[in-house]
Amino acid sequence: MSEIKYPPLISSRHIRLLRIIAAAVEDQTTCYELITVNLDETPAYVALSYTWGNPLSPDVQGAEHWPNHISQLVLKDGKSIHIGQNLFTALKSFHEMGICGDIWIDAICINQKDVEERNAQVAIMGDIYASAENVIVWLGEQDWNSQVAMVFLEKFMPKLRNLQAREKVGDESFSYSFSDPRLYDRIGEPVIPQEIFDGLASFLERAWFKRAWTFQEVVLARRIEAVCGTTYIEWEQLETLLAFLETSDWDMRLSRFQNSSKIQQIPGRMILSTIVYRRHIAHGDPHEPIQRVFLERIAAGQCPNDLLVAELDGLSYSMRCRKATDRRDHVFALFGIANRFCERMEIANPLPAPDYQQSFEEAYTRYARCVLQTSKTLLLLSNVEDRPNESSSALPSWVPDFSKEWHIGFPLTGSGAYYDACPQSSPRILPNHNPKTLVIQAYHFDTVTALGESDFELGTGEIPFTQSAKILLDLPLKYHTGQDRVDVLWRTLIADQANKQCPAPFEIGEAFQDITPFEALARLAASTPEAARALPSLSEIVDRKDIYAELQRFRTLDASEEGIPPSQIEHANKLLQSTLAAEAKALPFARQLGTMFITKRIVTTSRGFVGAALLSTTVGHEVFIMPGGRVPFVLQAKPDGTYQLMGEVYVHGIMRGEAFEHGEPVVREVILS
Repeated sequence: MSEIKYPPLISSRHIRLLRIIAAAVEDQTTCYELITVNLDETPAYVALSYTWGNPLSPDVQGAEHWPNHISQLVLKDGKSIHIGQNLFTALKSFHEMGICGDIWIDAICINQKDVEERNAQVAIMGDIYASAENVIVWLGEQDWNSQVAMVFLEKFMPKLRNLQAREKVGDESFSYSFSDPRLYDRIGEPVIPQEIFDGLASFLERAWFKRAWTFQEVVLARRIEAVCGTTYIEWEQLETLLAFLETSDWDMRLSRFQNSSKIQQIPGRMILSTIVYRRHIAHGDPHEPIQRVFLERIAAGQCPNDLLVAELDGLSYSMRCRKATDRRDHVFALFGIANRFCERMEIANPLPAPDYQQSFEEAYTRYARCVLQTSKTLLLLSNVEDRPNESSSALPSWVPDFSKEWHIGFPLTGSGAYYDACPQSSPRILPNHNPKTLVIQAYHFDTVTALGESDFELGTGEIPFTQSAKILLDLPLKYHTGQDRVDVLWRTLIADQANKQCPAPFEIGEAFQDITPFEALARLAASTPEAARALPSLSEIVDRKDIYAELQRFRTLDASEEGIPPSQIEHANKLLQSTLAAEAKALPFARQLGTMFITKRIVTTSRGFVGAALLSTTVGHEVFIMPGGRVPFVLQAKPDGTYQLMGEVYVHGIMRGEAFEHGEPVVREVILS
């Protein structure tokens, strides 16, 4: 038995398909053969979306010992193709389910040893998935966790949908609490134990939900069908489940969230963003908020290239939470989606085609420069992540590392076009022959002179608010904007945006003062310098996990059986109500703080401005405003005369062009390296 020798494809629009021939009744053997078709002649086929490696969630017991053997697929002519264990298992399941016909599978239909063919096929992969009659999503073999998901889909979802229909009134903030026993009374089901939520989370954390390429494969698909083991899962059911979970507090029932203080991605959230983009890009669903914003921008006459860059900004943000064995795929996987978008806008796709002969540094830099030169904005620079140790990165400082997962919530520009620090301007990018540098004109605004505590330090309970307190007390009672310093403080912590509004509504400031740590800071900011000695330590703040555990025990026990005195139960109920009431008041601010201030710190400048910058910002770093930039940026001067881009910064009082109200700041030619 010899390995297949792939003949060259006839043209860049030809693809191979694996033809699965139904098993013969006599020997139950499925036959396979490779055929070649022209994609432009609308051949009938399905495409497979799967993962090359272990399909299970890494936290499933035994996942680390998953046998990723290389198996052989024997074709009808006796030739063999080496394939991974997960794909081999998928084909075996398809045989048991009677699935046959023509199917496109990248590992089989592309000659992976031919880099030129691989480049050409990856460049049309968006067309391959968009042209398929159906995309089969292979989620791996069945296990206990997948059975839990089936129970949710088949048993709970119909009842929860009925409940939504009876009670939901179109409010986007409407949500359900799985911690509230009354929810189960209303759907007529017993309380769901934590183990079930943990099982569902493990299912939603299977590798397929997190892979970079599956984003494109779902977004562009005409029709989707999921398969787990030998069971079909209706894609629409899965979408409904994820949408419902997003409007609930189910993640708070997970053991990992209760037993860890680490920032964690909520299971299933990545695929939910994929669903949103599928409705927007592939179907143009006018009910999808992102589509409505897109249509509004078209109506306002926004340049098609700027619309494309805005799309790429959101897409690249979503892609950064995903996994890819090859780091280059974080940008290559966007090419097909950009193609589809450009077809809708009737413009050429400006992105460079995938080229696996390039290093990931070259691929990222080429992509970043192309986006910057195409657009009239500097949105891409807002995606540069915090790099505490610049020497460890092979990328220029102005090029985002698209393979690094975001841990800082949204970039300032990611949640809406709220800011315009350099009004009505376009980037002034100057000619440059060095591919690793970006030469740009920028306005020098100020220099960082003091640092407050980071978000992490504010949350450890180890230290008092010494640095932040000093910053507050050094501020005048009235800020440059005429606002008092309490107002300036809470607005800076959340970048002055909340509830899709900027400036943030005043009631958010009231919620700010209901959070125990910040209540002390607010009192301090409103008082005199002598009040500093009364500053409390965060270690005085109560850890409420133990309270909740005790409350839950009282709520679920029968007093007569356990012998719990009624007075204790009454005390627990009062404690529950007061705790929930306090946290409910603080929640609007806390939620926004968790999005906008993660891995940031308060800073002040030599001219008395207050801001929120990334953690690696330090005294002496400079604040620049760049034409085409919605937000200011922090730069660090280097010994060779170039600058390192440290990241974007929120500076209260200059986010809407106020820096230019009293004359134009000093302009410089800046070389970012």
